Amino acid sequence: MICLAALLLVLLGSSAMAEAKLTFSPETPKMGEYVDITVEPDRKGAQGVRYTLRVGSQTVYEGKEKDISEHYTASFRPRQEGTYTLTATLVYGKKDEESVSVSIPVSGIAPEQEAPDVVYSQKDGWWHDKVYSKKHRRSLEKAGCAIFSLSHALQRMGHTGEDIKPDKLAEKYTSMYIEGRGTDNEGLLVKAGGDYGFETYPDLIETERGIITSLKRGDMLSFSVALGHIAMADGISEDGTKVHVIDSAPGATYERKDRFKTKGHIYYQEADGSFTEAKEPEQLPGMRWFFETGEYGGMAYWMDITYCASRGMRMMIGTPWLQAETDAGLVAADLEYTGALMSRVTLKGEEVRVPTSSLTWTTAGADGPRIALISNKKGAYLMDGNGKPLRRYSKKQNVGTMMMALGVEDDLCYVFWKDTFGYVNMKDVELLPVQEGGFSTGIISMNGKTAGTAKVVARNSPVPKGAKVTEWTIGTPVAVVEVGKEFTRVEGKGRRGWILNKYLTPDKAE
Repeated sequence: MICLAALLLVLLGSSAMAEAKLTFSPETPKMGEYVDITVEPDRKGAQGVRYTLRVGSQTVYEGKEKDISEHYTASFRPRQEGTYTLTATLVYGKKDEESVSVSIPVSGIAPEQEAPDVVYSQKDGWWHDKVYSKKHRRSLEKAGCAIFSLSHALQRMGHTGEDIKPDKLAEKYTSMYIEGRGTDNEGLLVKAGGDYGFETYPDLIETERGIITSLKRGDMLSFSVALGHIAMADGISEDGTKVHVIDSAPGATYERKDRFKTKGHIYYQEADGSFTEAKEPEQLPGMRWFFETGEYGGMAYWMDITYCASRGMRMMIGTPWLQAETDAGLVAADLEYTGALMSRVTLKGEEVRVPTSSLTWTTAGADGPRIALISNKKGAYLMDGNGKPLRRYSKKQNVGTMMMALGVEDDLCYVFWKDTFGYVNMKDVELLPVQEGGFSTGIISMNGKTAGTAKVVARNSPVPKGAKVTEWTIGTPVAVVEVGKEFTRVEGKGRRGWILNKYLTPDKAE
C-alpha cells in the first residue's frame, strides 16, 4: 500500500509539472510577415483557447471571454518592430484555466506582398487602419473586397509597383464606396480600365458556356460570390465544371453559405487532379485563422461553375483579343465596327479605318478570321450561352449586320458586336472569309454631294423594294463588295447592303 501511494504521488507530481506548449514560426519574423503559432494543451479536456498579444508595454490585442476559440493553430501579422509577448490561455472550465507565454522578437520589414499569384488576406489585421472611405469611416478590412479583387487582377495582368497595391487603390478610388451598398464594382472597373489600359464590359456573364469561353480566353472575372462580398476568378478546370476563385475573405463566403443556391460548391484540388469538397474553411489546405480579427485569411479555391453562373460574373479584365498591324508591329485595338473588307478600330486613342485583313483575333476555326453576316431576312437575336437574348440587345439585329466571329460551338456562333460578346444561331448567319485585298472604296453621296444630313437606304437585295438593311448618311465611307448594273453592294459601319449606283462616289485610285 505504501508503494502504491508513493507511485501515485509521483504520477500526480509529473502531471502537475507538465506544461502546455506554445510555439511559433518563423523563429525571427519581420514586420508584416505572417507569424504562425501552435498551442498544445498539456492534458485532455481543453474547451478552447484565448489569445493576448503585447509589444513592450502596449497591448495589441486582449482576448475576452467571448473570444475563446477552438483554433489551436492561429496567425498574426506584427505591425511594428519590437519584442512581442504572446499569451495563450487554455480554458478547461469556469475556474480551470492555464496560461503559457512566449516572446517573439520582430525586427526588420518583410517585403511587400506583391506577385503574379499574390492572395491578400483582407481580415488578417494588417488592413484595419488602411482607410478606404474616410467620409464613412470605412477601412479596407471592413469594406474593401472589390479593391482587393482589383489588385489581384492587376498583378496577374503584369502590373507592379505601389499604385496597384490595395491601400493605394483604396486611396485612388475612394469615391467608388457607397454607404449602405459597398463598392460600385462596375464603376470601379470602368474607371480602372481607363487608368490601367484594360477592357471591361458591362454585361454580366450568366451562362456556363460564356464563363468557360471567357476564362479559356484568359479573361479575369469578378462576381458577388456571396451577398455583399466580391471575389475574383482567373481559371477554369479542364472539364469545365469548376471555376478557380481568389477570395480575400473566404470567411464571409462560408458565413453566408445559407444564401447559396447550390450545395457542395467549394472545393480544393488533390495532387491527382481530383476535387474534394471543403465544407468548412479549415478543410482548405493552407488556410490561416487570425486571432486578432477572428477571421480566415485569403484563399484560392475552386467553385462549381453552376453556382458562379447563377450569381452572374462580370468581365473584370478582358484579355486583349484584337490587334492591328502597324508600323510599330501588332498593337491592341478596340473595335468600333467590322466588315469583311474594312473595319473601324481605335488605336492608341485614335479612331481609324483599316483593312480587316490587318486585324488579328482568336478564332476556333482553322480557316482563319471570319465575319458573321446575318442572312436571315427576319434578322437574328444576339444571345447568351443559353440561347436567351442579351438584355441590352433584346431586339433582333437586321439582316446585313456584320459581327466578328470568334468561334463556332455546335449550332452557335460566338461573336463580338459593338461592345459585348454573345452568340447567334448558325442558321441565321453566313460566315464570310476576310478579304485580303483587291477591293475598292468610296463614299455615300447624293447628287454628287458627300456632306450633309441626307440619307441613303441600303437594301438586302438589288431591287428597289428590297428589305431595308440600314441607311447611311451621305459622307459615310464604304467598301465595295460587288458592282451590278443598277445597284452596288457595299459595306459600311458594320452593315452590308445594296444601294443604287448613283449614290456611290468612288475613291480616287492613288
